[in-house]
Amino acid sequence: MFNFIQKITRDTREIPFGVKLVVLVLFLRSFGWGFVDPFYSMFVQGFSTSYSGVGSLISIVNLASLLALIPLIRLADKVQHITIMRDGELIYLVAILFYLLAAYTRLMPFLIIAFILNGIAYPFVIVGAETYIRKKCKGRNEGASFGFYTALHYLGWILGMLVSAYTIQFYGFNLMFIFILPSILAGFLILRHVKESGLKSIFSGFRRYLHRRQDFVDMWDDLKSVQKRTYFFLLLAFFDGILVMFAFIFIPLLALSLGFELKEIALLMAATYIPFLFSFFVSELSESVNRMTMIAFGLLIGALSFIFLSLLSGHFWVLTLTMANSLALAIIRPSYNGVLTHITPRRILGEVTSLNNIMMRLGYVVGPIFIGFFADHFGLTYAFYTLAIFALILSAISLLFRGYEVLVPREG
Repeated sequence: MFNFIQKITRDTREIPFGVKLVVLVLFLRSFGWGFVDPFYSMFVQGFSTSYSGVGSLISIVNLASLLALIPLIRLADKVQHITIMRDGELIYLVAILFYLLAAYTRLMPFLIIAFILNGIAYPFVIVGAETYIRKKCKGRNEGASFGFYTALHYLGWILGMLVSAYTIQFYGFNLMFIFILPSILAGFLILRHVKESGLKSIFSGFRRYLHRRQDFVDMWDDLKSVQKRTYFFLLLAFFDGILVMFAFIFIPLLALSLGFELKEIALLMAATYIPFLFSFFVSELSESVNRMTMIAFGLLIGALSFIFLSLLSGHFWVLTLTMANSLALAIIRPSYNGVLTHITPRRILGEVTSLNNIMMRLGYVVGPIFIGFFADHFGLTYAFYTLAIFALILSAISLLFRGYEVLVPREG
Protein backbone atom coordinates (compact mmCIF):
# COMPACT_ATOMS: atom_id res chain seq x y z
CA MET A 1 0.00 0.00 0.00
CA PHE A 2 2.84 2.36 0.91
CA ASN A 3 4.56 1.66 -2.41
CA PHE A 4 1.28 2.33 -4.23
CA ILE A 5 0.96 5.73 -2.50
CA GLN A 6 4.57 6.51 -3.36
CA LYS A 7 3.88 5.69 -7.00
CA ILE A 8 0.85 8.01 -7.06
CA THR A 9 2.89 10.83 -5.49
CA ARG A 10 5.73 10.34 -7.99
CA ASP A 11 3.40 10.21 -11.00
CA THR A 12 1.60 13.35 -9.80
CA ARG A 13 4.88 15.24 -9.62
CA GLU A 14 5.79 14.06 -13.12
CA ILE A 15 2.59 15.47 -14.68
CA PRO A 16 3.71 18.53 -16.72
CA PHE A 17 3.03 21.94 -15.18
CA GLY A 18 1.05 23.06 -18.23
CA VAL A 19 -1.26 20.06 -17.83
CA LYS A 20 -1.85 21.02 -14.20
CA LEU A 21 -2.80 24.57 -15.24
CA VAL A 22 -5.23 23.26 -17.87
CA VAL A 23 -6.79 20.92 -15.29
CA LEU A 24 -7.12 23.90 -12.90
CA VAL A 25 -9.13 25.77 -15.53
CA LEU A 26 -11.42 22.75 -15.90
CA PHE A 27 -11.71 22.45 -12.11
CA LEU A 28 -12.86 26.07 -11.82
CA ARG A 29 -15.24 25.63 -14.74
CA SER A 30 -16.88 22.57 -13.20
CA PHE A 31 -17.07 24.33 -9.79
CA GLY A 32 -19.12 27.12 -11.37
CA TRP A 33 -21.39 24.65 -13.16
CA GLY A 34 -21.83 22.79 -9.86
CA PHE A 35 -24.22 25.59 -8.88
CA VAL A 36 -26.33 24.82 -11.96
CA ASP A 37 -26.13 21.15 -12.88
CA PRO A 38 -28.24 19.61 -10.07
CA PHE A 39 -31.14 21.86 -11.08
CA TYR A 40 -30.50 22.16 -14.83
CA SER A 41 -33.14 19.64 -15.94
CA MET A 42 -35.63 21.17 -13.47
CA PHE A 43 -34.91 24.61 -14.98
CA VAL A 44 -35.60 23.21 -18.45
CA GLN A 45 -38.74 21.50 -17.11
CA GLY A 46 -40.13 25.02 -16.68
CA PHE A 47 -40.26 25.19 -20.50
CA SER A 48 -41.49 21.61 -21.10
CA THR A 49 -43.05 19.29 -18.52
CA SER A 50 -42.64 15.87 -20.22
CA TYR A 51 -39.52 13.68 -19.92
CA SER A 52 -39.17 13.53 -23.69
CA GLY A 53 -39.63 17.30 -23.97
CA VAL A 54 -36.89 18.00 -21.44
CA GLY A 55 -34.62 15.41 -23.07
CA SER A 56 -35.21 16.79 -26.57
CA LEU A 57 -34.55 20.39 -25.52
CA ILE A 58 -31.29 19.49 -23.79
CA SER A 59 -30.33 17.48 -26.89
CA ILE A 60 -30.09 20.83 -28.70
CA VAL A 61 -27.01 21.56 -26.58
CA ASN A 62 -25.51 18.22 -27.50
CA LEU A 63 -26.36 18.50 -31.20
CA ALA A 64 -24.65 21.89 -31.33
CA SER A 65 -21.61 20.29 -29.65
CA LEU A 66 -21.61 17.53 -32.21
CA LEU A 67 -21.63 19.96 -35.14
CA ALA A 68 -18.92 22.11 -33.54
CA LEU A 69 -16.67 19.07 -33.21
CA ILE A 70 -16.55 18.44 -36.96
CA PRO A 71 -14.14 21.31 -37.79
CA LEU A 72 -12.23 20.61 -34.57
CA ILE A 73 -11.22 17.20 -35.94
CA ARG A 74 -8.98 19.06 -38.39
CA LEU A 75 -8.11 22.15 -36.34
CA ALA A 76 -7.19 20.48 -33.04
CA ASP A 77 -3.75 19.49 -34.40
CA LYS A 78 -3.10 22.85 -36.10
CA VAL A 79 -4.34 25.61 -33.77
CA GLN A 80 -2.94 26.15 -30.28
CA HIS A 81 -5.01 24.06 -27.88
CA ILE A 82 -5.01 26.92 -25.37
CA THR A 83 -6.44 29.20 -28.04
CA ILE A 84 -9.25 26.73 -28.68
CA MET A 85 -9.98 26.63 -24.93
CA ARG A 86 -9.91 30.42 -24.65
CA ASP A 87 -12.35 30.86 -27.52
CA GLY A 88 -14.62 28.28 -25.90
CA GLU A 89 -14.62 30.26 -22.64
CA LEU A 90 -15.57 33.40 -24.57
CA ILE A 91 -18.54 31.61 -26.17
CA TYR A 92 -19.54 30.33 -22.71
CA LEU A 93 -19.63 33.91 -21.49
CA VAL A 94 -22.20 34.88 -24.13
CA ALA A 95 -24.20 31.69 -23.50
CA ILE A 96 -24.56 32.54 -19.79
CA LEU A 97 -26.02 35.93 -20.70
CA PHE A 98 -28.69 34.23 -22.82
CA TYR A 99 -29.46 31.75 -20.04
CA LEU A 100 -30.15 34.70 -17.76
CA LEU A 101 -32.36 36.33 -20.40
CA ALA A 102 -34.30 33.08 -20.81
CA ALA A 103 -34.70 32.75 -17.04
CA TYR A 104 -36.21 36.20 -16.62
CA THR A 105 -38.27 36.46 -19.82
CA ARG A 106 -39.35 32.77 -20.06
CA LEU A 107 -38.94 33.12 -23.84
CA MET A 108 -37.99 29.91 -25.65
CA PRO A 109 -35.83 31.64 -28.36
CA PHE A 110 -33.41 32.92 -25.70
CA LEU A 111 -33.18 29.42 -24.19
CA ILE A 112 -32.46 27.84 -27.58
CA ILE A 113 -29.73 30.41 -28.34
CA ALA A 114 -28.20 29.68 -24.93
CA PHE A 115 -28.34 25.94 -25.68
CA ILE A 116 -26.64 26.39 -29.05
CA LEU A 117 -23.85 28.61 -27.69
CA ASN A 118 -23.36 26.31 -24.70
CA GLY A 119 -23.15 23.36 -27.07
CA ILE A 120 -20.52 25.05 -29.23
CA ALA A 121 -18.42 26.20 -26.28
CA TYR A 122 -18.20 22.83 -24.53
CA PRO A 123 -16.21 20.89 -27.18
CA PHE A 124 -13.90 23.86 -27.71
CA VAL A 125 -12.89 23.74 -24.05
CA ILE A 126 -12.79 19.95 -23.72
CA VAL A 127 -11.10 19.09 -27.04
CA GLY A 128 -8.53 21.83 -26.49
CA ALA A 129 -7.81 20.55 -22.98
CA GLU A 130 -7.78 16.83 -23.77
CA THR A 131 -5.58 17.21 -26.87
CA TYR A 132 -3.12 19.31 -24.88
CA ILE A 133 -3.05 16.62 -22.15
CA ARG A 134 -2.59 13.80 -24.69
CA LYS A 135 0.32 15.57 -26.39
CA LYS A 136 2.08 16.50 -23.17
CA CYS A 137 1.79 13.13 -21.42
CA LYS A 138 4.31 10.41 -22.19
CA GLY A 139 4.64 6.72 -21.32
CA ARG A 140 3.21 5.86 -17.94
CA ASN A 141 1.88 9.42 -17.53
CA GLU A 142 -0.85 8.73 -20.08
CA GLY A 143 -3.23 7.07 -17.64
CA ALA A 144 -2.10 9.15 -14.66
CA SER A 145 -2.69 12.45 -16.46
CA PHE A 146 -6.21 11.47 -17.47
CA GLY A 147 -6.94 10.13 -14.00
CA PHE A 148 -5.71 13.43 -12.51
CA TYR A 149 -7.80 15.38 -15.02
CA THR A 150 -10.97 13.34 -14.35
CA ALA A 151 -10.61 13.49 -10.57
CA LEU A 152 -10.05 17.27 -10.38
CA HIS A 153 -12.72 17.94 -12.98
CA TYR A 154 -15.33 16.15 -10.88
CA LEU A 155 -14.03 17.53 -7.58
CA GLY A 156 -15.01 20.97 -8.88
CA TRP A 157 -18.55 19.78 -9.58
CA ILE A 158 -18.85 18.16 -6.15
CA LEU A 159 -17.71 21.28 -4.30
CA GLY A 160 -20.01 23.51 -6.35
CA MET A 161 -22.97 21.19 -5.72
CA LEU A 162 -22.27 21.07 -1.98
CA VAL A 163 -22.31 24.87 -1.79
CA SER A 164 -25.42 25.12 -3.99
CA ALA A 165 -27.29 22.61 -1.78
CA TYR A 166 -27.27 25.13 1.07
CA THR A 167 -27.58 28.34 -0.98
CA ILE A 168 -30.09 27.60 -3.79
CA GLN A 169 -32.99 28.77 -1.61
CA PHE A 170 -31.48 32.27 -1.49
CA TYR A 171 -31.21 32.92 -5.23
CA GLY A 172 -33.29 30.27 -7.06
CA PHE A 173 -33.01 28.90 -10.59
CA ASN A 174 -33.03 32.31 -12.29
CA LEU A 175 -29.74 33.53 -10.80
CA MET A 176 -27.79 30.28 -10.54
CA PHE A 177 -26.04 30.83 -13.89
CA ILE A 178 -24.26 33.92 -12.51
CA PHE A 179 -21.95 31.67 -10.47
CA ILE A 180 -20.33 30.39 -13.69
CA LEU A 181 -19.03 33.84 -14.67
CA PRO A 182 -16.11 34.05 -12.16
CA SER A 183 -14.75 30.69 -13.32
CA ILE A 184 -14.76 31.90 -16.94
CA LEU A 185 -12.83 35.06 -16.03
CA ALA A 186 -10.33 33.05 -13.97
CA GLY A 187 -9.89 30.67 -16.91
CA PHE A 188 -8.88 33.55 -19.17
CA LEU A 189 -6.19 34.63 -16.68
CA ILE A 190 -4.76 31.13 -16.12
CA LEU A 191 -4.61 30.19 -19.81
CA ARG A 192 -2.36 33.19 -20.47
CA HIS A 193 0.41 31.36 -18.56
CA VAL A 194 0.28 28.17 -20.68
CA LYS A 195 2.74 28.34 -23.57
CA GLU A 196 2.70 26.22 -26.74
CA SER A 197 3.35 26.40 -30.48
CA GLY A 198 0.81 26.51 -33.28
CA LEU A 199 -1.62 28.95 -34.83
CA LYS A 200 -2.85 31.52 -32.32
CA SER A 201 -6.19 32.18 -34.03
CA ILE A 202 -8.91 29.64 -34.72
CA PHE A 203 -10.15 31.85 -37.54
CA SER A 204 -6.75 31.58 -39.20
CA GLY A 205 -7.09 27.83 -38.83
CA PHE A 206 -10.45 27.88 -40.60
CA ARG A 207 -9.01 29.87 -43.50
CA ARG A 208 -5.88 27.75 -43.77
CA TYR A 209 -7.21 24.22 -43.23
CA LEU A 210 -10.94 24.16 -43.94
CA HIS A 211 -11.33 26.16 -47.12
CA ARG A 212 -11.12 23.41 -49.73
CA ARG A 213 -12.31 19.88 -50.32
CA GLN A 214 -8.84 18.38 -50.00
CA ASP A 215 -8.71 19.38 -46.30
CA PHE A 216 -11.68 17.13 -45.56
CA VAL A 217 -10.21 14.36 -47.74
CA ASP A 218 -6.96 14.55 -45.75
CA MET A 219 -8.92 14.41 -42.51
CA TRP A 220 -10.81 11.33 -43.70
CA ASP A 221 -7.57 9.64 -44.78
CA ASP A 222 -6.03 10.29 -41.35
CA LEU A 223 -9.00 8.73 -39.57
CA LYS A 224 -8.92 5.69 -41.86
CA SER A 225 -5.33 5.07 -40.80
CA VAL A 226 -6.22 4.32 -37.16
CA GLN A 227 -6.29 0.76 -35.87
CA LYS A 228 -9.62 -0.93 -36.62
CA ARG A 229 -10.24 -1.88 -33.03
CA THR A 230 -9.99 1.81 -32.14
CA TYR A 231 -13.66 1.99 -33.06
CA PHE A 232 -14.55 -0.19 -30.09
CA PHE A 233 -13.12 2.45 -27.76
CA LEU A 234 -15.09 5.09 -29.65
CA LEU A 235 -18.21 2.96 -29.05
CA LEU A 236 -17.36 3.04 -25.35
CA ALA A 237 -17.23 6.84 -25.58
CA PHE A 238 -20.73 6.78 -27.15
CA PHE A 239 -22.07 4.66 -24.28
CA ASP A 240 -20.22 6.90 -21.83
CA GLY A 241 -22.19 9.84 -23.23
CA ILE A 242 -25.51 8.04 -22.76
CA LEU A 243 -24.66 7.25 -19.14
CA VAL A 244 -23.62 10.85 -18.46
CA MET A 245 -26.93 12.19 -19.78
CA PHE A 246 -28.85 9.60 -17.77
CA ALA A 247 -27.28 10.88 -14.55
CA PHE A 248 -27.36 14.56 -15.52
CA ILE A 249 -31.00 14.78 -16.65
CA PHE A 250 -33.00 11.92 -15.25
CA ILE A 251 -31.54 11.26 -11.81
CA PRO A 252 -32.61 14.75 -10.55
CA LEU A 253 -36.08 14.31 -12.12
CA LEU A 254 -36.36 10.80 -10.66
CA ALA A 255 -35.36 12.12 -7.23
CA LEU A 256 -37.88 14.96 -7.51
CA SER A 257 -40.66 12.46 -8.32
CA LEU A 258 -39.65 10.41 -5.25
CA GLY A 259 -40.06 13.39 -2.93
CA PHE A 260 -36.46 14.61 -2.59
CA GLU A 261 -36.08 18.28 -1.59
CA LEU A 262 -33.87 20.61 -3.67
CA LYS A 263 -31.10 20.44 -1.05
CA GLU A 264 -31.29 16.65 -1.07
CA ILE A 265 -31.11 16.54 -4.87
CA ALA A 266 -27.97 18.71 -4.89
CA LEU A 267 -26.38 16.51 -2.21
CA LEU A 268 -27.42 13.40 -4.16
CA MET A 269 -25.74 14.69 -7.31
CA ALA A 270 -22.63 15.68 -5.36
CA ALA A 271 -22.48 12.21 -3.79
CA THR A 272 -22.90 10.46 -7.14
CA TYR A 273 -19.86 12.35 -8.47
CA ILE A 274 -17.63 11.23 -5.57
CA PRO A 275 -16.46 8.02 -7.36
CA PHE A 276 -14.84 10.18 -10.04
CA LEU A 277 -12.42 11.50 -7.41
CA PHE A 278 -10.85 8.04 -7.42
CA SER A 279 -10.22 8.08 -11.19
CA PHE A 280 -6.58 8.90 -10.51
CA PHE A 281 -6.27 5.84 -8.26
CA VAL A 282 -8.10 3.73 -10.84
CA SER A 283 -5.72 4.89 -13.57
CA GLU A 284 -2.77 3.89 -11.38
CA LEU A 285 -4.38 0.51 -10.68
CA SER A 286 -5.02 -0.05 -14.40
CA GLU A 287 -1.25 0.16 -14.96
CA SER A 288 -0.84 -3.07 -12.98
CA VAL A 289 -4.19 -4.69 -13.94
CA ASN A 290 -5.07 -5.16 -17.61
CA ARG A 291 -7.01 -2.12 -18.77
CA MET A 292 -9.52 -4.19 -20.76
CA THR A 293 -10.29 -6.13 -17.59
CA MET A 294 -10.87 -2.83 -15.79
CA ILE A 295 -13.23 -1.69 -18.55
CA ALA A 296 -15.18 -4.98 -18.40
CA PHE A 297 -15.42 -4.73 -14.61
CA GLY A 298 -16.68 -1.14 -14.78
CA LEU A 299 -19.33 -2.01 -17.34
CA LEU A 300 -20.52 -4.92 -15.18
CA ILE A 301 -20.95 -2.58 -12.20
CA GLY A 302 -22.93 -0.20 -14.43
CA ALA A 303 -25.22 -3.00 -15.63
CA LEU A 304 -25.97 -4.18 -12.10
CA SER A 305 -26.68 -0.63 -10.91
CA PHE A 306 -29.29 -0.17 -13.66
CA ILE A 307 -30.98 -3.47 -12.87
CA PHE A 308 -31.30 -2.76 -9.16
CA LEU A 309 -32.24 0.90 -9.69
CA SER A 310 -35.30 -0.31 -11.62
CA LEU A 311 -36.31 -2.47 -8.63
CA LEU A 312 -35.48 -0.30 -5.59
CA SER A 313 -36.81 3.25 -5.03
CA GLY A 314 -35.86 4.16 -1.44
CA HIS A 315 -33.72 7.27 -0.86
CA PHE A 316 -30.78 5.17 0.35
CA TRP A 317 -30.91 2.86 -2.67
CA VAL A 318 -31.21 5.72 -5.17
CA LEU A 319 -28.09 7.26 -3.65
CA THR A 320 -26.15 3.99 -3.50
CA LEU A 321 -27.02 2.81 -7.00
CA THR A 322 -26.41 6.14 -8.73
CA MET A 323 -23.03 6.24 -6.99
CA ALA A 324 -22.40 2.73 -8.35
CA ASN A 325 -23.24 3.96 -11.85
CA SER A 326 -20.76 6.82 -11.42
CA LEU A 327 -18.17 4.36 -10.13
CA ALA A 328 -18.60 2.41 -13.37
CA LEU A 329 -17.77 5.52 -15.42
CA ALA A 330 -14.88 6.41 -13.09
CA ILE A 331 -13.38 2.99 -13.85
CA ILE A 332 -14.14 2.95 -17.58
CA ARG A 333 -13.20 6.48 -18.65
CA PRO A 334 -9.51 6.75 -17.68
CA SER A 335 -8.98 3.16 -18.83
CA TYR A 336 -10.34 3.54 -22.37
CA ASN A 337 -8.80 7.02 -22.72
CA GLY A 338 -5.43 5.60 -21.73
CA VAL A 339 -5.70 2.80 -24.32
CA LEU A 340 -6.91 5.22 -27.00
CA THR A 341 -3.98 7.54 -26.35
CA HIS A 342 -1.52 4.62 -26.44
CA ILE A 343 -2.64 3.14 -29.76
CA THR A 344 -3.17 6.41 -31.67
CA PRO A 345 -0.33 7.80 -33.86
CA ARG A 346 0.85 11.05 -32.26
CA ARG A 347 0.41 13.10 -35.42
CA ILE A 348 -3.39 12.59 -35.38
CA LEU A 349 -4.04 12.72 -31.63
CA GLY A 350 -6.12 15.87 -32.07
CA GLU A 351 -8.27 14.28 -34.77
CA VAL A 352 -8.86 11.13 -32.73
CA THR A 353 -9.56 13.20 -29.60
CA SER A 354 -12.17 15.13 -31.57
CA LEU A 355 -13.64 11.89 -32.94
CA ASN A 356 -13.74 10.48 -29.41
CA ASN A 357 -15.67 13.57 -28.31
CA ILE A 358 -17.99 13.30 -31.33
CA MET A 359 -18.95 9.77 -30.29
CA MET A 360 -19.54 10.93 -26.72
CA ARG A 361 -21.70 13.83 -28.00
CA LEU A 362 -23.67 11.36 -30.12
CA GLY A 363 -24.39 9.59 -26.86
CA TYR A 364 -25.38 12.94 -25.36
CA VAL A 365 -27.83 13.50 -28.23
CA VAL A 366 -29.27 9.98 -28.37
CA GLY A 367 -29.35 9.39 -24.60
CA PRO A 368 -31.86 12.09 -23.55
CA ILE A 369 -34.21 11.35 -26.46
CA PHE A 370 -34.01 7.57 -25.99
CA ILE A 371 -34.44 7.60 -22.20
CA GLY A 372 -37.08 10.35 -22.32
CA PHE A 373 -39.13 8.40 -24.88
CA PHE A 374 -39.02 5.24 -22.77
CA ALA A 375 -39.82 7.15 -19.59
CA ASP A 376 -42.92 8.77 -21.11
CA HIS A 377 -44.26 5.67 -22.87
CA PHE A 378 -43.09 2.68 -20.81
CA GLY A 379 -41.55 4.03 -17.62
CA LEU A 380 -37.91 4.45 -16.62
CA THR A 381 -37.68 0.76 -15.68
CA TYR A 382 -37.54 -0.38 -19.32
CA ALA A 383 -34.87 2.19 -20.12
CA PHE A 384 -32.80 0.90 -17.19
CA TYR A 385 -33.03 -2.69 -18.41
CA THR A 386 -32.02 -1.69 -21.95
CA LEU A 387 -28.96 0.20 -20.70
CA ALA A 388 -28.03 -2.80 -18.56
CA ILE A 389 -28.13 -5.13 -21.58
CA PHE A 390 -25.86 -2.80 -23.60
CA ALA A 391 -23.41 -2.60 -20.69
CA LEU A 392 -23.25 -6.40 -20.40
CA ILE A 393 -22.60 -6.79 -24.15
CA LEU A 394 -19.79 -4.22 -24.10
CA SER A 395 -18.32 -5.89 -21.02
CA ALA A 396 -18.14 -9.23 -22.84
CA ILE A 397 -16.46 -7.62 -25.87
CA SER A 398 -13.91 -5.94 -23.58
CA LEU A 399 -12.82 -9.32 -22.29
CA LEU A 400 -12.31 -10.51 -25.87
CA PHE A 401 -9.93 -7.58 -26.43
CA ARG A 402 -8.01 -8.28 -23.23
CA GLY A 403 -4.33 -7.38 -23.66
CA TYR A 404 -4.92 -5.44 -26.88
CA GLU A 405 -3.31 -2.23 -25.62
CA VAL A 406 -0.07 -4.13 -25.03
CA LEU A 407 0.01 -5.67 -28.51
CA VAL A 408 -0.38 -2.43 -30.50
CA PRO A 409 2.02 0.34 -29.42
CA ARG A 410 1.50 3.96 -30.39
CA GLU A 411 3.40 5.19 -33.43
CA GLY A 412 4.99 8.60 -33.87
